[in-house]
Amino acid sequence: MTNASTRRTVIFAGGGTGGHLFPGIAVARELLAREPDARVLFVGSQKPIELDIVGSAGFEHVALPSVSPSLTPTHISSSLLRNWQAYRQARAIMARERPNVVVGLGGFASVPPVLAAWRAGVPIVLLEQNVVPGKATRWLSRFADTICLPWAETAKHLSPRIRAVVTGNPIRSEITKLAEPNQPDAPARAGDEPASLARRVSLETPTLLILGGSQGAASLNAAVLDALATLQTELAGWRIVHQTGAADLDAIRQRYAALSLAADVQPFFRDMAEQYRRATCVLSRAGATTLAELACAGLPALLVPLPTSAHDHQRLNARLFADRSAALVVEPSSPASDSLRASLVQLLSDQPLRERLRRNLRVLARPQAASAVVEILRERSISEA
Repeated sequence: MTNASTRRTVIFAGGGTGGHLFPGIAVARELLAREPDARVLFVGSQKPIELDIVGSAGFEHVALPSVSPSLTPTHISSSLLRNWQAYRQARAIMARERPNVVVGLGGFASVPPVLAAWRAGVPIVLLEQNVVPGKATRWLSRFADTICLPWAETAKHLSPRIRAVVTGNPIRSEITKLAEPNQPDAPARAGDEPASLARRVSLETPTLLILGGSQGAASLNAAVLDALATLQTELAGWRIVHQTGAADLDAIRQRYAALSLAADVQPFFRDMAEQYRRATCVLSRAGATTLAELACAGLPALLVPLPTSAHDHQRLNARLFADRSAALVVEPSSPASDSLRASLVQLLSDQPLRERLRRNLRVLARPQAASAVVEILRERSISEA
């Protein structure tokens, strides 16, 4: 057992969205798999989504009063005060916990704790999920020892003086297993009847998986249903599984019923690995974590980027996949246009196309991303010991 005086303490700083938190959780789990006695602490904002996601993952979470900076005259003073308070509280956390390394996850919630770590002389590693680094990553990069990147192209947006390593985007271990060779056709083990049945269903019944996403779900859900309403013939024999988000659940179920389309409509899926196993193809937003998961699952996808994403990062994420012939993309300027319908027809009817997309996706998969980040964390904390 690791001695309490030498066990590693890692603070994961940031959040605000699942896209920032899930990669950190994947890395934290990989670290604990290697070092069960390690101490892991998440430090972020007071947004309820953080408490829900981090708490559901079984990790301790400390909420700071940080908020995105505001230039609005009526809010600028309060935002400055709250962020100063967040920084002071983060300084106290660093003094109390004495972490070996702090991992910045992105989002403004990462700024106060990462600055506090820098002031305390703690090594800093940043995780960037998107093709174009977010504002927090770009600003904090000057204080970081290492930045972990999803793609080599991301380095073009950072100073060449920064130590950047292409690790890929860390994702959940149960989904990385989908990248194993011949995994969908693996023989069933004793007691594995449900998974075996799911694999048979995926082979016998083509399944369209629709992921509404946590942001912009309402507009995507509406556009998709408008398109599906004109594809009754093309959908014959297909199974539809639709994740809507909580707000749209009842309305989307009613629309499917009105169209006489059988669909499994749920607000969220906790068993995403199983949903990916069952799916034939996917229609989705273009968040970085989702794309990393689709690559590991080898799932042909039609991507509809969120038009309001910061710095247009979803469109740029999607474009990287499209340029490698690993996905179809509908430009976010008009998701309800004929291009969505035409692309859906293509994805549903062209099996050779789906196979080409699948092969090219496999090339982009980085199932060892979390492991690569953990190696960097161990290296930085040892070198600074």
